[in-house]
Amino acid sequence: MASEEPSNQQTAMLPPRTKDDPTPAIRDILEIVDNLHKKFVPPSQKEQVLITSRSDVAHLTNPSQVPEKEGLKKTTSLPVPSLTEQDDTERYIPKLRRNLRLLKEDVVKLQDLRCEVADEVGKHITPLEKLLKKVEKVSSNAVLTKGMKKDLEDINKKIFNLMCQVPLLPNKRRKPGGLDSEGGDGENNGKGIECLPAIHVNEEDLKRLAVFRHVRDKFKNLSSNHKKICLLSFAVFPENQEVNRTMLMYWWIGEGILPDEGKPEDVVEAILDEFVKARLIEPVENKRKVDPNSYKMTPFVHSSVVLISKEIKLFDIYRKGEKPTMHKSDLNKVCLVEGSSSQPEAKATKMPDVNLIETVFNVSERFPDFAFKWFSEDQPSAKKKFGPMSKTVFKSLKVFYLGRWERTAKRHIEVENPELMRHLKHMTKLRLLSFQGISRIERLDDAVCKLRELIILDLRACYNLEKLPEKIDSLKALTYLDITDCYMIDRMPKRLSWLNNLVVLKGFVVSDANDEEKVCTLAELVHLEKLRKLSITINKGDFSVNDLFLAVEEFKSLEKFKVAWGGINEHKKVETTGGVVRELIRTMTWAPPKGQASQEGKLPKVSKQIQLPKNLKKLDLQCFPDRDLPSWLKPHKLGGLEKLYIKGGTELTGFGKFETEETKECKVKVLRLKFLPRFKVEWRELGELFPKLEFLDKYQSPQVSFCPCDGIGIWRKKTQV
Repeated sequence: MASEEPSNQQTAMLPPRTKDDPTPAIRDILEIVDNLHKKFVPPSQKEQVLITSRSDVAHLTNPSQVPEKEGLKKTTSLPVPSLTEQDDTERYIPKLRRNLRLLKEDVVKLQDLRCEVADEVGKHITPLEKLLKKVEKVSSNAVLTKGMKKDLEDINKKIFNLMCQVPLLPNKRRKPGGLDSEGGDGENNGKGIECLPAIHVNEEDLKRLAVFRHVRDKFKNLSSNHKKICLLSFAVFPENQEVNRTMLMYWWIGEGILPDEGKPEDVVEAILDEFVKARLIEPVENKRKVDPNSYKMTPFVHSSVVLISKEIKLFDIYRKGEKPTMHKSDLNKVCLVEGSSSQPEAKATKMPDVNLIETVFNVSERFPDFAFKWFSEDQPSAKKKFGPMSKTVFKSLKVFYLGRWERTAKRHIEVENPELMRHLKHMTKLRLLSFQGISRIERLDDAVCKLRELIILDLRACYNLEKLPEKIDSLKALTYLDITDCYMIDRMPKRLSWLNNLVVLKGFVVSDANDEEKVCTLAELVHLEKLRKLSITINKGDFSVNDLFLAVEEFKSLEKFKVAWGGINEHKKVETTGGVVRELIRTMTWAPPKGQASQEGKLPKVSKQIQLPKNLKKLDLQCFPDRDLPSWLKPHKLGGLEKLYIKGGTELTGFGKFETEETKECKVKVLRLKFLPRFKVEWRELGELFPKLEFLDKYQSPQVSFCPCDGIGIWRKKTQV
C-alpha cells in the first residue's frame, strides 16, 4: 500500500517552510531600519524617502547631477564625487530601507511563482509514475511506443513553457572548469543588460581629454575603412561588457566588411590583435584559455568610440540626457535596446525608410519580434519603392541579429509571435540571421529557405526548436550553421549534406532515427568538402567509437572535431536556469539500444586500421563511453593533432601501454583531462607521451597525479627568453 507521505519530488515543489521563508527576516530587519530612519532622518526629509514604486526608485537612484562647469556628469560607469559633502544618514539609511521594501515585494512574487510551478509539475507526477511501472513490467529491452513518445513530448513542451517563466538567476553553486566552461563572469549578477548613458553624454568635456585624442588618432591611422567599421561596432555594446570573438566575426561577415584573403577566423583575430596593441580594447584573461577569445573596452575608450560613431552617423543609440533608444542612423543601422518594443518606431508604419535598413542588431531588447513587421508586404515604403504590382523585397538588409550576443544566458529573449517569421521571405539579400537564445521558436518557417544569399544561420541555444527545414539545401551560400544546445532536435534533415559551401557545422545530432530517406547520417557529411569544424552529439546507443571515426575518416578538410556521447551527461554544463529540466528532457528523449539495429550510415565493419582525418588539429571527446582508448587514438597515432581534450568518461582508465620511441612524433601541445575519476597517468608519463606539451588543464581527475599545476589545475610551459 502506498504511503500517505509526500514523495521526494512532491516535497521539493511544496511552498517554502517557515525556516526557508525570508519574509519574516526581511520584516524584522525592515522594522529595525525604520526605527533607525526615525532617529536619524530629519522630519522634512521623511516624505522624500517613502518610495515603493519602481518608477520612483529609478528616479531616486540617479545621483545628484554635478554642474557641467565642474566636469563630467555623474554616470553609473564612472562616478564623479560631488563637491558638496552629502550627509551619510541621508544617503545610507533611506537607500537600505528602500531596497528592503523592494526585496520584500520580489520575495512575494517568487513565492507565488513557486506555488504555480509546484501545481503544474505535480500534475505530471502520476502519469510518469504509471509510465515507469508499465516499463518495469516488461523486459530490460523496453522500447517507447508511439503513445508513450507523444505523452512525453506533451510533458516536455509544458515543462519548457513553464521553465521560460522562471527568472534568470545567477548560479552561485557553479564551480569553474565544467566540461565546456568558458570561465564565466559575474557581470550584472544575473540581470539583463541595461544600457545607460555614460561618459559620452558630455561631448565637449570628453573631446578635451587625452584619451579621446588617442582613440581618434588611432582610429584615423587604421589602414582600411573596414577596420574602422570593425572598431566602431564596439559602440553598440555596453561598456566593460565581454564580447566574444566568434560573434564579432559573424557580424562582420554579415556586414561584408572583412577582406576576402585568408580564413575569416584568422582575419578577425589579426584585427583584434591590432586593436589590443593600440590599447583600444583589452583581452579578457581566463586561465583556462590558452589564448583569449573575448574582449572588452574600457569606459573612456568606449565613450570615445561611441562619440566617433555618432559623428559619422553610423549608430544612433545615445542622445544627451536620455536613456538609450532605438533610431535608424543615417547609415541605415538600427539597434534594438531595452524598451524598443514600446517606442512608436516599433510599429511598421512608424519606422522611416525601412527599405534602406542594412542592419538590425538586438543589443538589449527582450521582445524583438516587432522587427519582423518592418519587412512585411504591407509596409508602405516597400510598395512605394517597388510599385503596387511588384514583389516585396528588401534588398538592403544584410544583418538581422535578433538573438543574444552575450555568451551567458542572463538575458531572456522570446518571440511572442513566431508566425511573424514568414516575413523572412522578403529579406532576400540577408547574409546573417541570428536567433541565438530566443525562446518559443519551435520550428523555422519555410520562408528561411528563401534566403539564397544567407552565409550564417545562428540558432544556438534555441531550446524550443524541434526541427530544421527539410529544404535547407536551398540555402546555397550557407557557410556557418550553429544549432548547439538545441536539445529538442533529434534528427538532421537529409538535405543538410547538400550544403556544399558549409565550413562550420555545430550541433549535428546522431540519433536512432532509421528513416534513411529523410534523415542525414554522419557518414553523408563526407560530401561537404569544405567542412573544417564539426561538433556532434551522439544519441544512439549502438553507435560505437569505431563507427564514429570510420564515418569521419575521409573528411579531408576537417580541422576541429568535437563529439559528446550519450545525450546524458551529469557533468555537462547546463544553463543557469532550467538546466535540470533540459537535461531531464534529453534523458527522456534518449532511446536505449535497439538490439542489432543498423549502424549509422550503414558503415561496413572493416578490419583496416582507422586513422584520424589527415588535417585534424583539434579533437574534443566528451563522455567517452569505453574503458580503453582504441589503438588509433593513442598519443603516437594522433598524426598532426595539436589539441586533445578528454572531458568526461567514467570508465576510461588511461592512455594504455606505450613505448617511449613511439611517442616522439606526437605533436599535441594542449591537453585537457576533465571529469575522469579512473583515468590514471603520472606527470612523468605525460611528458613522455606528449613531448611537445605546452598547456595542461586537469580538473576533477584525481588519478592524474604529480602534475605541477596551479591551484585550479593549470600548467603552462614557461616561455624561454
